[in-house]
Amino acid sequence: MSRAIRSVFQRPSIINHTTLQTRILRNNRYYTNNALNSQTEKLSKGEKSLFDKLHSKLKPTRLNVEDISGGCGSMYAIEISSESFKGLSVIKQHRMVNEILQDDIKKMHGIRLKTSAD
Repeated sequence: MSRAIRSVFQRPSIINHTTLQTRILRNNRYYTNNALNSQTEKLSKGEKSLFDKLHSKLKPTRLNVEDISGGCGSMYAIEISSESFKGLSVIKQHRMVNEILQDDIKKMHGIRLKTSAD
């Protein structure tokens, strides 16, 4: 093994959490009601399917659906704000979303969900 390659594997990995978090946040796609329809063209087929189901049932003011599995559709991150969540605990908010997406969730490896009431 060459010295350059060996030194890469022997160095301890240093990850700056703030930089990593900033890099992740920079790629998020947030949509508000006035921009929902025009921005959905940028979503993948799987993202659009989830987006459409949530949008039709919950009428969100903010909705972000992102395939975080690298494009294979096995893991999604969803952030949603809706007046439908007012007065509900976070658990009940998550249950509402899970009920809407129950058929899709069966096909997924996982889902990362963040909900909030307006």
